[in-house]
Amino acid sequence: MERLSRKNRTRSSQAGFTLVELLVVVTIIGLLVGLISVAVPKAIESGMKAKAKGELTAIVSAVKAYKQDYGQWPVARSKMDSAADEYSSWYGPPTAEQESKDLMKILSGDMTVQKEGQTMNPKGARFLEGAKTDGTFQDPWGKQYCVKMDTNESGGVEYYGTSGTQENIRVSVIAVSLGKNGTQEDPDKKVTTTCDDVYSWR
Repeated sequence: MERLSRKNRTRSSQAGFTLVELLVVVTIIGLLVGLISVAVPKAIESGMKAKAKGELTAIVSAVKAYKQDYGQWPVARSKMDSAADEYSSWYGPPTAEQESKDLMKILSGDMTVQKEGQTMNPKGARFLEGAKTDGTFQDPWGKQYCVKMDTNESGGVEYYGTSGTQENIRVSVIAVSLGKNGTQEDPDKKVTTTCDDVYSWR
């Protein structure tokens, strides 16, 4: 009889979790999953923006290096002094994706690209890394990068946002990623308060 009594006491001491304990564990797991589901997408988005910013900086440096080497912008002669419209030297979506690809090919050392009978990179100098052979150089969201240059040497590049106001950037070259939504937006958020574009100059 003594042996049976000890055996019963051992079994009762090894009982499983109580309902309250299980509820506490489930609640903690739920909280952790909720925190992760919010934090991970934000961290991924921040990483994508940082990557885009680095590539934009590389594009701007490549354009400046080209001008330093060749003494002119990597564009057609007709656009060197054109101020006829705001997109006269805009390369990339939403206006001139093929122009952007040609620009990336020129900066990547392609010696075959010609503009108005002029070979744009006759030395085959490689100013930019990362673009594909067809000139595709896309941001982390799959859109071609946009570039604008002060081709008429006016002292700064004009950048227009959705508000219709003009922001005169006092730099000679800018590059832009249209962000996750793929739409050109106002950098000062005067109209589009949730602007997700990434800019080389800020």
